Amino acid sequence: MSRFIPANAETREFTAAAVVAYCYQSDRGPAFVAYKGRQSKPARFYAFPSEERRDANLADFVKQETEREDWKRARREAGHGLEVGDIVYSSWGYEQTNVDFFEVVRVPSARSAVVRKIEQDTIESAPGSMSGKTTPKPGQFEATAKEATHRAAGLHSLIGGKSARGSLSKWEGRPVGVSWYG
Repeated sequence: MSRFIPANAETREFTAAAVVAYCYQSDRGPAFVAYKGRQSKPARFYAFPSEERRDANLADFVKQETEREDWKRARREAGHGLEVGDIVYSSWGYEQTNVDFFEVVRVPSARSAVVRKIEQDTIESAPGSMSGKTTPKPGQFEATAKEATHRAAGLHSLIGGKSARGSLSKWEGRPVGVSWYG
């Protein structure tokens, strides 16, 4: 699919916002169609009663998108902030809550970390309750666990993958709730 670019449109590029806008005169008044990045679907497509209102709306959109791009760039550059020996975990499940703990074994860069699944202790809340709390056993790797590289998803968090369901967050040292079906 290709982008709609009106005939006789003035092209305005905003690199910091990753936006390109085409300003033109439509049947309903001054208008613009704006695209984000390489998208073929317009991010904005509006007509206004005056050029001033069109330009003000476009400026607000560009400001918003510039802030979003700056936030994304800062988040990427900050990395995960994890160190070797840190414990991360994923909590997942539909009708029950499962928790898997992993230990950071290598940090190749600020944007990736290598983890390996570790064993955990689970204590049932009350007999037959099918719920409880679990804590990791640092340094005690599961026998079949393999190392897996995960990308940063922000400060103290990694993107899940084949070895972990959901995202991985740094464990804060408190027991984590779990539940199961008998």
